[in-house]
Amino acid sequence: MVATTEAFKSHILSEPHISQTRISVLAWSLTLSMLALQFLPQILLWDEAYIRIHDTLEGIDYENLFASGKTFDYSSNASLEQVMNGLPRAAVKTGWSFVALWHWLFGLYGGYLFNYVLVHIIAFGGMLLLLRNHFLQRQSQLWIVLGISLCFSWLPFFTMLGLSVAGQPLVALALLNFWQNRKVGISNWLIVCLFPFYADIVWAGIPILLFGSGMWLYQFWKINRINWYLIAALGCMGALFIAANWQLFQLTFFATDFVSHRLEYDYFYNKQLNFWQSLLETFQLLLIGYHHVGIMVSAPIILAVIHAWKRFGKDRQIVRIIVILLSISTFFGFYKFLVWAGEGHFVLLKSFKFERIMALLPLLWMLLFALVLSKLEHLHKTSTTWLLIAQFVLCIFSQDEFTQNIRQLAGHPRKPNFKAFFDEELFTEINEFIGTPKANYRVVSLGMHPSVAQFNGFYTLDLHASMYDLRYKHQFRKIMAGELAKSEIVHKEFDQFGNRCYLFSAELGKDYDAFLCGKNEARSICQLDLNSGALCEMGGCYLFSAVKIENAEATGLRLANVFEGRFWEVNLYEVTPKEEPQKNIVSY
Repeated sequence: MVATTEAFKSHILSEPHISQTRISVLAWSLTLSMLALQFLPQILLWDEAYIRIHDTLEGIDYENLFASGKTFDYSSNASLEQVMNGLPRAAVKTGWSFVALWHWLFGLYGGYLFNYVLVHIIAFGGMLLLLRNHFLQRQSQLWIVLGISLCFSWLPFFTMLGLSVAGQPLVALALLNFWQNRKVGISNWLIVCLFPFYADIVWAGIPILLFGSGMWLYQFWKINRINWYLIAALGCMGALFIAANWQLFQLTFFATDFVSHRLEYDYFYNKQLNFWQSLLETFQLLLIGYHHVGIMVSAPIILAVIHAWKRFGKDRQIVRIIVILLSISTFFGFYKFLVWAGEGHFVLLKSFKFERIMALLPLLWMLLFALVLSKLEHLHKTSTTWLLIAQFVLCIFSQDEFTQNIRQLAGHPRKPNFKAFFDEELFTEINEFIGTPKANYRVVSLGMHPSVAQFNGFYTLDLHASMYDLRYKHQFRKIMAGELAKSEIVHKEFDQFGNRCYLFSAELGKDYDAFLCGKNEARSICQLDLNSGALCEMGGCYLFSAVKIENAEATGLRLANVFEGRFWEVNLYEVTPKEEPQKNIVSY
């Protein structure tokens, strides 16, 4: 017995065992440290941190919802009075969302940061579980699993879309378990049932359900067997996506008195039916990804694939993923031809944009990278390590929020941080100057996003919205019809796209900086063609302009005061049309 114990101790304390344990501990420690690093700047800076403005701070749907008290109101006449003179509640994001929950619990910045950290941690954990359970199961492959999971977690996800992209590895893990009829336990059902409440139905629901249906069809065709587990999982996920977004389905398919502005949406307003352009878009998607699903430069992965192909030849699993990647990218690049040929018969081709199946690409790229590195690990461990490091470095530099916040910490910011963007002190001063209850008048913004005014409690006629009433769009258009006539660019942006129901200026244009006119730029508008009468008819009393309007008096605007903040210089114009119409706040 003593001899046996001594032998056991000798085995446990042997140098190889200790070395392997130390390597594993070191790998885990380094990986978790690098995972946490991406959160550090935002935690240190707190509300002085930069948050992505595009499709994040430019639309604060949840804050508008909470302010209205209509988060879970399913009545047909429920509306948000603070925006657009009563935007239908059903046109705004669902309240049945974990993202909404975090914003309700922790506020706009706290909720965003909590969600940001959680989404990236789940991305890491989901990828790790997927690779260890289905692809790279040997202990010697742990360094590849950790490296790939870390790269995936650093992708610049649009976290306001929740787990739409970051949660795909977890969903893939569950669907593969259902597909193989193994480990079909409560954890897999929890993933399938909770995912619809933490993901976007357009960016995640439709692509994943389509891909999962393809998995089921492939299995049925291959072995001629009906996989009831997989059918049940996909059916459950689809039903819960509909339940979570029921208000949107009500408005889209059952509302009789609502016509969406998307009826006038022109899919080709910024696209051309050109073969070479489509081919270029296909390769661009392959090489750098798409910003809404996370920019990802794939050059190291492509080099690894070429290296493995030369050394080992074809591998069925790798070839399969490459074919899917190429198919999705080609479908995305040439989808416009499908819309052109079929939109007259199938309206959903334009409205649902099925090319968004490219949201699956980051997951597929990382799976491909993992499989290729597992092939090369024995022969070229040094070169594969450098490829993995190169991919990780590219992921870091693709992280716009991280790089911008490093600049913030270094004292050389290029974009306004959260606190400077919303500047509550500045707008408190403006509110005190106006001296009238905010609900009694409406405002519009020029040269700045209307979300700034909304965050500070003002009632706005303008909004960044994915759906609103077409009649309202036509009414709002009258305010700036003269400006739209002067520029084809802004005319197309409003008339043929329309999600930005903003006050446009031909001189400012429609690009990113047209709505981010900081005080240091000293920009101005020489000739603004504004219909102040139409603005007044909608209840508009004030214009918050981030630029000076040289011909303000001639357009029925009176400069009431100028307020200077941290980033903005707000020129407060009072609407004073020459022929004062009866003020009327129009509802629909």
